[in-house]
Order: sequence, then C-alpha cells, then structure tokens
Amino acid sequence: MSTGEGVPNLFYMQKMYWAVLGAAIACATLINVLNKVLALQRYQSQQSKPKSMFWGSFATATAVARELSYARLGTLRWRKWSFRFPTLGRTTLVFSNVIVVLVLCFYKLDTQDKWSWEDIGYRTGFVSIAQIPLIILLSAKQNIIGMLTGSGYERLNWLHRWTARTLWLSATLHLGFWFRNWARYDYVKVKLTTDPITQRGFAAWCILTFIVVTSASPMRKLSYEIFVISHLLTFAGFTAAIWLHVPDEVKVWVWLPIAFFALDRLLRMGRMLYLNFTPFHFWKMKVNGLWANSASFTALPDGVTRVSIDKPVFMWKPGQHVFLSCHSVLPLQSHPFTIASLPSDGKLEFLIKAHQGGTKEFLNHATKSDALPLANQNSGSTMRKVSIEGPYGRMRDLRQFDSVVFFAGSTGATFTVPHLRYIVQSWLLDKDVIPRHSLTGEIALTRRIRFVWVVKSRNQLDWFITQLHQVIDNTAMGRTKHPKDDRQVDISVYITCDEALYAEKSTSTRSCKSVAHGEPTQAKSGLGEKSTMEKKDPEKVVEVKCLQSSEHNHSEGGGCGPEGSCCCRATVEDEPNGPVCTCAHGSKATTTSSTTLSSEAEPSNQSAVMPNPAMKLLSGRPQPRSIIRKVLEEAEGESAVVCCGPQGLQDDVRASVVALSDERAVHKGTGAQGIYLHVEGFGY
Repeated sequence: MSTGEGVPNLFYMQKMYWAVLGAAIACATLINVLNKVLALQRYQSQQSKPKSMFWGSFATATAVARELSYARLGTLRWRKWSFRFPTLGRTTLVFSNVIVVLVLCFYKLDTQDKWSWEDIGYRTGFVSIAQIPLIILLSAKQNIIGMLTGSGYERLNWLHRWTARTLWLSATLHLGFWFRNWARYDYVKVKLTTDPITQRGFAAWCILTFIVVTSASPMRKLSYEIFVISHLLTFAGFTAAIWLHVPDEVKVWVWLPIAFFALDRLLRMGRMLYLNFTPFHFWKMKVNGLWANSASFTALPDGVTRVSIDKPVFMWKPGQHVFLSCHSVLPLQSHPFTIASLPSDGKLEFLIKAHQGGTKEFLNHATKSDALPLANQNSGSTMRKVSIEGPYGRMRDLRQFDSVVFFAGSTGATFTVPHLRYIVQSWLLDKDVIPRHSLTGEIALTRRIRFVWVVKSRNQLDWFITQLHQVIDNTAMGRTKHPKDDRQVDISVYITCDEALYAEKSTSTRSCKSVAHGEPTQAKSGLGEKSTMEKKDPEKVVEVKCLQSSEHNHSEGGGCGPEGSCCCRATVEDEPNGPVCTCAHGSKATTTSSTTLSSEAEPSNQSAVMPNPAMKLLSGRPQPRSIIRKVLEEAEGESAVVCCGPQGLQDDVRASVVALSDERAVHKGTGAQGIYLHVEGFGY
C-alpha cells in the first residue's frame, strides 16, 4: 500500500484522520468536565463568579469562544429563495473537517502529474471509507460522542449531515481521479460496463448522492416519515455496495459502522422494552395489563393536542424529549416531542402543534374524543396505548446561573416552561436542610428569571396558564419562606395577532399604529381591572401598516387578521418608553389610542383562565436585546439565555447575545459576567 518514497501509506492516513478526530473529541470532553466541575464549585460556594485566576482565565476564553461561535454569517437571498448560513462556530467546525480530509487526500501527491492520479484515487478512497464510522456515531440516539461532550444527539445531528457531505466530497474526488486516469485511454465506459468493482463503487456513489440530496432541509420537511424510511433503506444499500467494493484489508471500516448501528439499536430496544412493558414494573400490571403506558388526547386552542400519560415509569429532566408512538392512531410511526411537564407532576405531558402528517392525526383523534358523550370519556374508552423511547437531550443545569432569560415562541414554551418551573421549585427548598457539600445542586443559585412568551392570540395562553400561575404562587411562597432573598420572576406575554384587537379603519388603508414614546401597555388582567396607557408625547406616532389578510397565518405573526383584526408587528421595547400597537379591543366600532387587554368586553376566544395580575400582556413583538441588557445590568454572576421558537426569534436572540457580550466586554477587565446561550430549534 505504499505510494512512493517519503509518501505516507494509505493506512497511516486513515490513522491520522482518527487521531485528529480523537484530539478534537478529547478537547470537547475536557471542556465538558471543566463545566461540570465549575457547576459543583458554584453550588458549594453559592456564587456564580470565578473564584481563582484559573477559572477567571477559563471564563475569559469561554466568553471569546462564545462570541465567535454564536455569531451568524447572515442570509443569502435570491428571488423567492433564501439560504441561511449557519453560525460561525458550526461553519468553523465543518470547514476544519473538510480541510483535514483534503490535506490527508492530497498530502505529498501532485494532482498535475498524470502518473499520480491512480495514487490519488486510492488515497481518496481510503480516506473516504475512514469517515463512515464517524457518521454513524454522530447519528446514534445513544450517542457516545454526546455522552463525552455533554451534547444530546439532536445537537450533533447537523454535524452528522455535514460529515456525510464531506464524505460525498472525498468520494467524488475518488471517483473523479479514477475516471480522469481512465479517460486518457478512453477506458471509462469499459470499466463501468465490465468491471464489477467499478460498478459497485459507482453504485455506492450514486446512493450516497441520493442520501445527501434527500437529507437537505427542504426535502426532509416535505415528508419526514418518507425521509426516515428511505434514509434507512438507502443506508443499507450504501453499506452493502461499499462492502462489495472495497478490498478485505479495509473492510473493518465497514464492520465498525455496522457494529455501532447495531449497538445503538440494541440499546434503544432494551430501553423501549423497559419503559413500555409492565413485567418490569409490577405495580402497573394490575391496572394496565401487559402494556405500561396509556395516554389521553385533548384538543386545545389553535390546533394543539395535549397528550398526557399518568404515572410514567421513568424520571427526566426539563427540556428533554421522547419518541412517542401511538399505533392505533398513527400506525408504524414515531415522532420526537418535548416533555412539557416535570416529574413532580406525576404525569408525562406533551403539547403537540398540528401541522401535516402525524401531528394532524393526533389532533383529529383528540377532537373526535372530545365530541364523545361525557360518560364514554370518563370510562376511559378514549385512552390509547402508547409507547415511549427516551428521554433524550442534554444541557447545562440552569440553576447554576445568577440570572436566566427565557424566550419562547408559540409551542416553544414546552421547552422553556419546565425549566422555569424547575428553578422556581428549587427556590422552595430549605437551604439549612440541604448540606452545602451536596453534589446534587438541589439549591438554585438563580436570583432573577425573565420569561418572555410570544403568542398569536390570547386563547393560546390556555396551553400553560395554570403552570405560569403556579410559578407566580411558588415565587410568592418562596419570598415568605426566605424574606431576605431578592429572587424574582418577571413574566411577559407578547400577543402579535388577536382577533379581539381590531385595526383602525381609514378610507384608504387599514393600519396599526405604534406610539414611539409611550409607556408599554400592560394588562393587569385581574377580575374587573382595566389597563390603559397615557401618552407622554401624543404627537410622536409611527404608523405600522397591516398586511393583507392572506398573510394572517405567516409564521412571523404579521398582517391583519380576519374581519380586520389587528396583527401587530411593532417591536415593543422592554423599556419604560417603548412603542405599542394601538388596536381597538373587543369591538370594531371602538378605536382607542392604546391597546387594552383587560377583562372588559371579553371576546369569545379569550382564555378560559384569567392571567395572573403579575403577568404582563403586551401587544406586539419583543426586542430581545433590550430585555437581555436589563437582566445583565443587574446580574452578579454568569447569566443564561434560553430560546426555543421560530427561526426569526432564534436569530434575534443569538445576535443580541453576541452584540451585548462584545459591547459589555464580558470577562475582559470590565467586570461584566459571562452569557451562556442555548437555542433549541423547531422541527427535525
């Protein structure tokens, strides 16, 4: 396998590739270990600031790395198409892998020398096959790399896709240089028609190309169920073609991914059997029979289904998700859903927004169940057997941070609300009872929580209004228990498109208006209470035009709703003098200079449970930068910003964190503390 004097052999290049990968994984593992040690140190000292020169240097290096990795390169638009570039951190990681692969492919080989083309063909083939185990490792649900680095499989899945694209690049180079070498003798067609090894290799390349193309985001979103089935089948075909194509000396690189895949499936199957069969949980056998889990389906406002499983047989952490299957409603399909409840609730709950496919079937079933007579519902006839797999998902414990800011868009609250509740529940624990040397970190160090939820209409508050009330009550209880504590929760709900808010009508256009310098409208929302706004400068008015009604269902929540209802797109500065939309409330005939979201003139679609007076209801969209800045200015230690919602909200939050970290010169001599960002996306 030597390719010339002074040129490394092919097996050496494969070892070098995994040496580089091992070094990168080791560095990420070391950082994960340091973060865990730092968390324990914080819990023991009850402070979120660095305690030594080493940890101060670590915080500075972390702050610089975060500013670089969080930054997004922007969006490329062409006509109706747009391509959103990944963050700088992800881009750097992908290009680093590409550079390593290309260097190993061409090191000490001359691409212009026609007598070296065969050597390059061999080298690129050997480097290509060495990448396959990494691709399988990154795709596994029981992820070894994720366990070492502290990341869930879902946060490594993008790297799985880009590593596969890098494999396609090196495989294309392998194919290209062999074709280039044969083309000198007009031998390409002969090899493709007569040589079995060439035929199998070309078949493997064609299958890999199909996998890469169909794995693109637009293709996955067309039909995720079809994508999963085709992905597994084509992977099996690719593996078979590669095994038949390569020599015996390198078939170990084919057996390794097969072993990793089989191990992942075996562990998942064992976990599924444990979670779903009552022989492992005898106390459930009398009630449920052989199958351990039964779920109820309830239709909620705006196309959301609540799926609830009583007395689950496992524990989980906030923000984790499971794969849920209900074959009586949705045969042979399993989908990941974020757990919207806490173990202390005694039930496993999911709030599932209906789109196309399986989620819509869940909503249809829930709607039919709600239409049944009450006697049938109470008898349990609407319960369905379900299977669960998980839980999955890893992130740093938010209780170690001095301040936490949550941003949620629509059903993104299924991720943020459990974290919010978990921190507040920890506040109720007695510090004198929990030992200071406890390694569990039961006592939350968090002093301030800022919770922001963006919804289209008030009836969406039904999804989590009870839990938010509980948070407010627990906070008040905590103050009673610990009077000297200054811990607080600030909850704001931004309503962007409510049919009860009607736009002003003129002879030419319909519009919402935004007061440039007025106090933000808040709905105290107590029974019988009203909330109005006094303009500080009534002449400074900025007109915000409503879009056409056809854009009512836009994901950004902009435009005019049905029958002239106002969809307020103005950005609400979370400051004393921020703009608000001036839509009339409750009646088209009444137009005021301010938004009133009180209990007066209640529309038919209003939330069944009145919001707590401690919650702020604002008409418009939030300004993440000003919200985060206010929290950071009062923080005494490291802060965390958590976002789950549509792509636009994610981009705004990420850009705000990067700008504020740079503006405040975090851990660069100014005394400003660090900002940890966790962004959880929608979709697959």
